[in-house]
Amino acid sequence: MPLPFRRPRRALCAAALALPLALAAGLAPLGAAAQADRPLKLLVPYAPGGVTDQLARLVAGSMATQLGQPVVVENKPGANTIIAVDALMREPADGHTLLMGAGSTMVLNPLLIKKLSYQPKRDLRMLSVVVDTPMVMVVPAALPPNNVAEFRRYAQANPDKVNYASVGVGGSLHLAGELFAQKAGVAMTHVAYKGSVPALTDLIGGQVQLMFDAPATSLPQIKAGKLKVLAVTTRERMPLLPDVPTVGETLPGYDAALWFGVIVREGTPAAAAARLKAAVDQALLDPALRQAMEAQGNLVRKPQSQEEINAFLAREDAQWAALIKAGNITLD
Repeated sequence: MPLPFRRPRRALCAAALALPLALAAGLAPLGAAAQADRPLKLLVPYAPGGVTDQLARLVAGSMATQLGQPVVVENKPGANTIIAVDALMREPADGHTLLMGAGSTMVLNPLLIKKLSYQPKRDLRMLSVVVDTPMVMVVPAALPPNNVAEFRRYAQANPDKVNYASVGVGGSLHLAGELFAQKAGVAMTHVAYKGSVPALTDLIGGQVQLMFDAPATSLPQIKAGKLKVLAVTTRERMPLLPDVPTVGETLPGYDAALWFGVIVREGTPAAAAARLKAAVDQALLDPALRQAMEAQGNLVRKPQSQEEINAFLAREDAQWAALIKAGNITLD
């Protein structure tokens, strides 16, 4: 039987109602200097309406209230976030344009693409890591394993007969599967699909036996009893599925979150960068905004210093560089 699915509708509604009031009543603009000469732009590298877009709009609304300055969200989807990064690089490094970037922006693209149009360490600065978004480890409802340990034994008993799906080579879903195979010591075959719908269709039908997926697309199938969720991929459990263990509870050290954060161009004046970072960090401390983000399945980060952010990026780079090299994975 699938593990229970809990959707915190009351929490989501409460967060949606409370957020504007909290922002209006509890957060004052960050000083008279915050009255700026023109609106800010927050670029989103994915299409409108998705989880990242919703996250960006929550952050933009909070920043606008604090800074006393409009923050306009612009969607620039495509090319694994590269189109949005290129748009950022065409803007002046003056603190008026930001990017809601992802792990692919800062870590994966440079490891997977030799002739990349930008280099994060040279061109970009991460002001704040906003959220981790767990992926879910899902299998067909008819597959025998009911937890990570059972699936590991199943894969060991069926070497090279276990296929796992993703929505593209080198993406976070693919790499989550590669990391699982490495940590579990099992051999699995990656099958790349052109989208989540065909991948989930074959997973439900049993043509593939495993998928690490974004919660938004898998949760309806879990609720319908067509898929079983074995685990979530982050170090912490997922608020929407509090009874589902993490992969790391069985395979210590496993951590494969999707994560998102606010980025500016390198060379942005220190005062402007500090002002923007303060606004994002203050948003992360707002209870109503945190509740709204968590209702979407995110794990909200606490504000971090630049040194902590740099250390986090270094750990991510080391983990995925080793995995990508070992698997000879490339997008070129």
